[in-house]
Amino acid sequence: MTEERDMVYMEKGEDGIAVVYLNQPRKKNAINATMMDLLTDCLQEADDDPEVRVIVLRGSGDCFTSGGDLSQSSPEENTPENARKTYRKYCRAITTMRTIAKPIIAMVDGYAVGGGFAMVLASDLVCVSETATIIPAFCQIGIAPEMGVVKFLPELVGMQRAKEILFLGDRIKGTRLGELGIANRVVPSEELEATTMELAKRLADMPDASIQVAKGMLNSLCDANLQASLALEQTGSPFCTTTKAYAKTMEKFAK
Repeated sequence: MTEERDMVYMEKGEDGIAVVYLNQPRKKNAINATMMDLLTDCLQEADDDPEVRVIVLRGSGDCFTSGGDLSQSSPEENTPENARKTYRKYCRAITTMRTIAKPIIAMVDGYAVGGGFAMVLASDLVCVSETATIIPAFCQIGIAPEMGVVKFLPELVGMQRAKEILFLGDRIKGTRLGELGIANRVVPSEELEATTMELAKRLADMPDASIQVAKGMLNSLCDANLQASLALEQTGSPFCTTTKAYAKTMEKFAK
């Protein structure tokens, strides 16, 4: 069993690259509120460290993340108040990804489900394997799209395509992510780590101030409505988790 403090951890290299791991391999790195707090702390630590120039975000093992950990709360705890309090931790992690100065590269192999998809979209650059699989599982399990997806996705793929992706929740393979403009690099799985680290090294070797200022300028212009989107989610998401449709979905997972 992974200790709570180890659910997210960071390794810093001498080359200016910090690698942050989502680390619940027995659960395919399913994410929960504790992990989101730990992720926020790791990202902030990396941003405050003058030796770190680039952050790589990845999952332990062969999976980025299987999405939200559906076992993190009991039915008795599933109230709008508790859901909203918990969800704020997810929003804080996404906000941190977008506002820290250091660029973040998502390294995606295996599955990136639900909130994992959101973290991919929130990253500054994305490297995926050809066989990586995105599953935008929000509407399909009876919840509203979360963690800024409704803001990030239309900007990348257009509004009509974003609606189709979110409404239907069809699986998207790594090769298609490149075609959609979501991934910067698409390579065979065995080349993913080397390709990601090569890209990270190129960034780390560049003048750090200019990269950080460019990220800040781009994200500030693009994210003017991000906080409004996250604020709406903090009402919409807890509401959806109290509906009969969501309860029926959870019954299926419990069997």
